Amino acid sequence: MIRLYLIAFMLFLLSTVEAQQFKVDTLYSGLKNPTSFLLANDAIYIVEQGDHRILKLDLNGKLIEKYGNRGSGNYQFDSPTDIASSTGLKIFVSDPGNNRIQVFDKRWQYLSSIKGNDKFRTRDEISPEYIGVNKQGEIFFYDSRSKSIGKYDEDGAYLDQIPIPSDIKEVSGLQISESKIFILDKKSELIHRLSENGFYETYYALRGATVFEFKHDTIIRGFSNSKKVRVLFEGQQFSPNGIIYPSFIKDMIYDSGVFFLLVEENLISLSLSK
Repeated sequence: MIRLYLIAFMLFLLSTVEAQQFKVDTLYSGLKNPTSFLLANDAIYIVEQGDHRILKLDLNGKLIEKYGNRGSGNYQFDSPTDIASSTGLKIFVSDPGNNRIQVFDKRWQYLSSIKGNDKFRTRDEISPEYIGVNKQGEIFFYDSRSKSIGKYDEDGAYLDQIPIPSDIKEVSGLQISESKIFILDKKSELIHRLSENGFYETYYALRGATVFEFKHDTIIRGFSNSKKVRVLFEGQQFSPNGIIYPSFIKDMIYDSGVFFLLVEENLISLSLSK
């Protein structure tokens, strides 16, 4: 019994030290229903669905540019949801209200739009929500209309339509990493892993997480509820101070020792304090 108390006490000390070692910086606030973000080209791109636009910030959170407004033309959006890129040369934005994915270059010049076609069984329309891009520049997206994953090349040519396996009860997010498709399934509280051809491989316990990122063969889980925000990474749990509760994580990226978290209306960074 004494040993159990000692273990519990050591775990408490460890979590306290971790909270003290990490500092929280609010990079940007006042966002209107942000849904996702991207790090590319030494910048941060945030999907601000509430204003139907994309914000570009520098890595310190300074606003550089605002892209788009509500509409159906090029550079316009209707409830954009997700954003993705592989090398930063092309940036993809899911625009489900307009049944398309818009493609831009790194200078935010419009290149093209990916839409449905006669090969994609969606009555010539897609409703793309979550998107990911592999190292070859091929884009994968979850189409809520057909309940399947679309696969197109970087030029917008149709490659494949992948059915969602029956093991997956709900698609709550999608990520492409290491030639694998990872699907967040909040209903089953699992993260499913598929091959790029859609063959089911395995799953990982979600453990109550609301977001995740697969990085260097490790799953980083982000948790949030009405009382606490925390990150589980490589067996260590980080629960930063300085975040106003209740706060819910909407998206998360880990890069070069820094956690970037989209929390409610704020983009924050969580890094080791010096």
